[in-house]
Amino acid sequence: SASSSGRHAVACADPGALLVAATMGRPNVWHRAAWRRGSTSTTGNATAAARARMGLSAAPTGIAAEGIGAARATAAARAASASGNRAWGPVAEVLATLRVYHDLSKFKLSAFVVSTAAAGYVLGSGEVIDWEQLGWTSLGTMLCSSSANTWNQIFEIKNDSVMARTMRRPLPSGRCSVAHAALLGVVTGMAGVGLLREKANDTTAALGAGNVALYALCYTPMKRVHWLNTWAGAVVGAVPPLMGWAAAREGAIEPASGVLAAALYFWQMPHFMALAYMAKDDYVRGGYRMLSHPSSDPTGRRLAGVAMRNSLYMFPLGALAVGCGLTTAPFAYEAALLAAPMALSAAVFYRRPSVANARNMFYGSLLYLPAFQALACVHRVPRTVGEVDPLRITVPKERWWAWSEWSVDGWRGFRDLNGMGDVMHGATAAPFPFLPPPIWPSTANARCPHRAECEGGDGDEGRVSRR
Repeated sequence: SASSSGRHAVACADPGALLVAATMGRPNVWHRAAWRRGSTSTTGNATAAARARMGLSAAPTGIAAEGIGAARATAAARAASASGNRAWGPVAEVLATLRVYHDLSKFKLSAFVVSTAAAGYVLGSGEVIDWEQLGWTSLGTMLCSSSANTWNQIFEIKNDSVMARTMRRPLPSGRCSVAHAALLGVVTGMAGVGLLREKANDTTAALGAGNVALYALCYTPMKRVHWLNTWAGAVVGAVPPLMGWAAAREGAIEPASGVLAAALYFWQMPHFMALAYMAKDDYVRGGYRMLSHPSSDPTGRRLAGVAMRNSLYMFPLGALAVGCGLTTAPFAYEAALLAAPMALSAAVFYRRPSVANARNMFYGSLLYLPAFQALACVHRVPRTVGEVDPLRITVPKERWWAWSEWSVDGWRGFRDLNGMGDVMHGATAAPFPFLPPPIWPSTANARCPHRAECEGGDGDEGRVSRR
């Protein structure tokens, strides 16, 4: 009969799968269990009073509500099919591992970062674009971004495990061990920096390594301390275009390269402020101190004001690009037209902060930046081969870890800094602790610059040992 067959199916099913499926199908089970423990940390089932004590809204909103429903649906689907997926073949294991790497690296975000570095490379190129070097630069940037994102998730396992938006990531869900993730972070970081140094130049490699450290060691821990973390994250996002430019310009960073970096910096504010507002309950639950936290901005107007101001800053970027000789004149008008919808959506969000208005601003930002980069590349002015910008900054290739050296002969700069010799020579005396420490190339050949004053000689015949 139907009832006997049903009992037989239940008897043969995996007990763990049935437990998870039954629990996910009855949300009140979680509520009663949390009530017995006196806890209010359950995802989306705490009472209104408990949520108020946590600083959350009366009911999950925005991404939190969507994430809770998606998490339950995913867990129930996995539980229902758990007994049928026990026999994993080699192909399935490889695909599962690749999926873990895909999630740890935040592949979509890393690909977006690569697009900004590629745009910087194209804008910094001459008449002919070196597509091979562009490919190597993009790969190195991808590896560096993957490393930064992996370390970010390693440091945030506890926080991610209680957030609906992040609880399904590899580490909180148990799909990957911390050691495995750390190995991936080390390998991708070293490979990315090494590849950039070998195929591009030292400046690009230094920017890549510094950005990984800034993201993992500054921005990530700062998220739990202060809402200024968004500004630190904006600096991280503005670096990849400089990496692409430096790769195309033999290690030089020139003022024109700052236009695209500024576009990335300003763009991130409305983009991430919208995300912070939509997921504010989730961020509070995870222990993050975003600007959307009720203690910092209970109404959302302060956050919306930041988004609107930075949207207005994007209007003159096109004119600035034309003034720097980066693009032709039509780009100034096109960039202003692109910024108008962003500013309008930010103004609407400022007038009436809501999840719907934040979502409109968020999706609008996803369209703005790719269009801005594409139009800038279309209207680019090729850089002259061998042209030297007087304000360029270059990391010396022969001594990439130092900008200069100081010895008994005075200060010596590398490459483009040689012209500053007289100025820096006068600043080699104390108190100038910011200068490099003295370097004595050889005591056998060193001479005392004051010997002529002390002994009446020319200062070149005596050795230091005879002072």
